[in-house]
Amino acid sequence: MDADRDSLLAAFMAVRDALLAGDTEALRALYAEDFRSHSLRGEVEGREAVLEAFGPDGVRLDIFEVEDLAVEVLGDVGILTGLGSIGGRFDRTEFRHRVRFVDIFLRRDGRWRYLFSQSTEIVPDRPARGEG
Repeated sequence: MDADRDSLLAAFMAVRDALLAGDTEALRALYAEDFRSHSLRGEVEGREAVLEAFGPDGVRLDIFEVEDLAVEVLGDVGILTGLGSIGGRFDRTEFRHRVRFVDIFLRRDGRWRYLFSQSTEIVPDRPARGEG
């Protein structure tokens, strides 16, 4: 890997670590002010909504695993795609999701900032009627 890809991957992992730790101050520094996410629920969320969700008494992740990670740098744009497994608790309810994701980072002032996220849940195949 080259230095740009290494630094982009480090920024991605810093976001992962901050989400797992519920560290909203680190997330505030890593997320671009104009961050947008298209969530599993189909909602469009900005940075403040994410920070609120991971604040006190909010979402707590205990799993954030990534497979098939592809990392590409195009000038000051970084694109990461992969397969993720996330899980944790929210409001005393446990959750687990397996997703395909696209994350876009933008290099601003020499630092990678998390700009955009799109996740699509992978639903396990169900047997066809009459099978199983």
